[in-house]
Amino acid sequence: MKTIALYGDSLMTGLMNGETSDILNQYVVNELADMGFPGYEILEFGKRGEGSAEGLERLDEVVAANADFVVICFGTNDSVKHKDPIDVYGDNLRKLVGAFSTENVIVLTPGYVNTEIRTEASNDRQQEYAEMAKQVAKDMGVNVIDLYHHMTIYPAPKEFLQDDGLHPSDEGYHFLGALIARDIKNKLLTM
Repeated sequence: MKTIALYGDSLMTGLMNGETSDILNQYVVNELADMGFPGYEILEFGKRGEGSAEGLERLDEVVAANADFVVICFGTNDSVKHKDPIDVYGDNLRKLVGAFSTENVIVLTPGYVNTEIRTEASNDRQQEYAEMAKQVAKDMGVNVIDLYHHMTIYPAPKEFLQDDGLHPSDEGYHFLGALIARDIKNKLLTM
């Protein structure tokens, strides 16, 4: 069985209405199958509320899983909850990415937040964290999905979010699953 590790914060847990779910897992696997790449299993390494520093504490567990692909998604909790300095986030992300083979890694940037609901958040800050994630990915030669960009070029990005203003809606998870599947497909076609 081929495996994909979803490693990161609550986005990687498929958080829906305050509960973890397999919604993102299903969208990724189904999208890949529809593209002609069936037989993938998702390894769940998402944790609610985690920033990149907490992710580093679990790094050995994720490396030991030896997944075919690893999607790394940290940054929103670093930005919104922990208010970590951006250079600390960048250093942590470099360590996370550096633990895996470059051809297996996909970095997912932090996304857009509905700041009318999440008043403690700042989309300017989210965008800065997204830019840092893109820079780390470029420096380390790994693929990056700029979730912030993909959400904000859409005329109504709030439609991608649940009522909590932070986590993807069903449509948002479908969109995210399709982006991840597309990136994996492109990697598979160049291997």
